[in-house]
Amino acid sequence: VYEKGLSKSRQGFVSKLVNLTNKYIVLLTPLLLYSLLSSVYMAVSLMGGNAGLIIFSLVLFFLMTGAFSAGWFYMVKLAVIDQNEDSNSLIKEFLTGVGEYILPASGMLAIVLLFSLIILFITYKLGLLLIGDIGVSLEALAKAMESTETIKTFVAGLSIEELVKISHWNLLLLGSVTITYFLLIFYLPALFFESKNPIKAFGLSFKRLFSKKFINTVGIYLLIFIANFILSFLSAFLANNTIMHFILTLVNFYFITCVSIRIFNFYYENFVQNKLGQNIDVEI
Repeated sequence: VYEKGLSKSRQGFVSKLVNLTNKYIVLLTPLLLYSLLSSVYMAVSLMGGNAGLIIFSLVLFFLMTGAFSAGWFYMVKLAVIDQNEDSNSLIKEFLTGVGEYILPASGMLAIVLLFSLIILFITYKLGLLLIGDIGVSLEALAKAMESTETIKTFVAGLSIEELVKISHWNLLLLGSVTITYFLLIFYLPALFFESKNPIKAFGLSFKRLFSKKFINTVGIYLLIFIANFILSFLSAFLANNTIMHFILTLVNFYFITCVSIRIFNFYYENFVQNKLGQNIDVEI
């Protein structure tokens, strides 16, 4: 009886999550536009430019991403609170979010970048210690990535020992990225629900992560990881099929939206909702 009740509870939650995502499907509009515009912008701005122009373009891209994050995740926050009767009116809140959160969101991006570089440096040192140097220069690797044919030629010229080392490095990097994403899973909701100070929100996200809900968080993250792996595999496998690739691209955007709502909803229900009405600093 307990297992049946738990199963129905999970089905009910999944149904609620999908319904909430479908209700606020308008969230996909800014996400799609940002993805399209940022891809075009980076492709154009990095073509044939000098170092100064490239740096300027990257800084502008950073600010653009900060503005998008501020507006879009503010919309996600409002969708989770679910106070809008007219779901289409949520799009009007994008600019409100940009004005209110652009500085916190930009600070968050800077901290995430710094944190990721630290983790990458630790991973590199750990790889050298446990795996060792591959023995291939970065220049050779860059040339090998130019096309499928160059990759095949590059791999064919490697020894068994070098191939094994590359495999181990790939696993190490995958593990590093997976852990990094997990450690930052609550950073955005902490910023948008509890504190606009990106440094304070960073500390709060770790406090919430390593709380009594840690096992639940691991379970959610594993489900997201598995679903993302399946979607990535299908996207790569069906890359040559134009129609399926287009459909999977839309599914990926829907998945991103659904995951964002899931994480924000989990954070809201477990760390914010029970504090409402108390004398506690919570951003709503």
